Amino acid sequence: MLKRRTLLQGAVAGALLSGCTKAPVAPAVSPENPFTVDGNAPVDVVITEEYGGFAAAAYRKKYAGATITPKLSTQLLDELMPRFATGTPPDVVLSTGDQKLELGRLIKDGQLADLQQLLDAPSWDDQSAKVKDHLLPDMLDAGSFDGMQRTINYISTVYGIWYSASLFQRNGWQVPQTWPDLLALGADMKAAGLGPFIYAGTHPYYLLELVLTLAAKTGGPDVTKRIDNLEDGAWKDENLTRAINAVGELTKRGLLATGTAQYDHIGSQKRLLASKAGMLPCGNWLENEMKGLVPDGFALTVFAVPPLDSSPALASGLHVAATAPLLVPEKAKNKAGGLEYLRALLSADVAAQVSSESKQLTIVRGSADGLELTTALSSARDLLSAAGDQVIRWYFDTWYPAFATAAADATGQFMAGGLQQSEWTARIQAAADKLKKDDAITKYRRD
Repeated sequence: MLKRRTLLQGAVAGALLSGCTKAPVAPAVSPENPFTVDGNAPVDVVITEEYGGFAAAAYRKKYAGATITPKLSTQLLDELMPRFATGTPPDVVLSTGDQKLELGRLIKDGQLADLQQLLDAPSWDDQSAKVKDHLLPDMLDAGSFDGMQRTINYISTVYGIWYSASLFQRNGWQVPQTWPDLLALGADMKAAGLGPFIYAGTHPYYLLELVLTLAAKTGGPDVTKRIDNLEDGAWKDENLTRAINAVGELTKRGLLATGTAQYDHIGSQKRLLASKAGMLPCGNWLENEMKGLVPDGFALTVFAVPPLDSSPALASGLHVAATAPLLVPEKAKNKAGGLEYLRALLSADVAAQVSSESKQLTIVRGSADGLELTTALSSARDLLSAAGDQVIRWYFDTWYPAFATAAADATGQFMAGGLQQSEWTARIQAAADKLKKDDAITKYRRD
């Protein structure tokens, strides 16, 4: 009896010991693995742009046992909001396009992880430096909400006015240096039988972007800062009044291409590429969006919005927005893997691939250096370099998207002759005042 009991105890002890030795051991924190990633755990990546999946190869190379196949989605909002609601979100999300996630709502519900730990981690390329040391300065502000880094916006979008450099050269046209120069150029284009200026009439945010840039170049960065902070009377600023009136001259002088108000972004861009219009305000995603449609020899190029006069507050001012937010859900099953995936996406090699294939600039320093660039990407890069510390930014469109839509719609109506300038100002200011008083909407500030 005792002998049998001793044997059983030995068997149980052996089983327990065997179980202990087979238990997985969590990796230690190290510069190579700052988030203690389980190299065999799958990573659930959902993206809205192909380039969001470019880090998968680098991740698989480092963690050969991991399954990672980024899913490209065009219905992000419909697909992911139910997953957030049930506590089963993906590990990484790239959110862009018409179905982008409602960040304010997710942040309010505590659904997004704080990414400061990623920014403070050793970089993928150089373990002696932090991830944030390899990113463009001030490009992280767009993802900061109340002092917490909830997203990292991956693409540095340069806004400006696009044209065909070869068309300009054939006609002897010069890039305008002031807004009056642009109006004069428009008159020359009209005389040559060309619709001078076109924009996406059904998406008037592009027009509002132009107005805000022009106002900030004239009056300095405080113009848009006051708007972001919902300061009383911010939309009544004389610089905004001058800017909206200046842009309105395009309508008054008949310098808009025929049918502008009816075109969407694709239609207006096609008109530019067909040389049916001479100038188009847009961001530098244009080349990638029109991939395969840019004619040979067109020389798609961008110039900065010219100031109202020869003595602006920001002579080299350029609107640059950090777009394409990347996020890791707080309740992600493989949160460590999500953070590590973003660390790989922010590496020099992956960022260079993104710039090369998508024709866009990332927030990674020097990601386009050494690449063979098109006229579109090189002109955008050169403008960004020339802007220096005169980069123009605003965040209200991300913080308060419904308000931004209302402001854009009012701008479209103004250009179509449906509102006078005073009505445009009053309508947007009233909407801003209503927003400010609405306690149900979380408010944000910038310094």
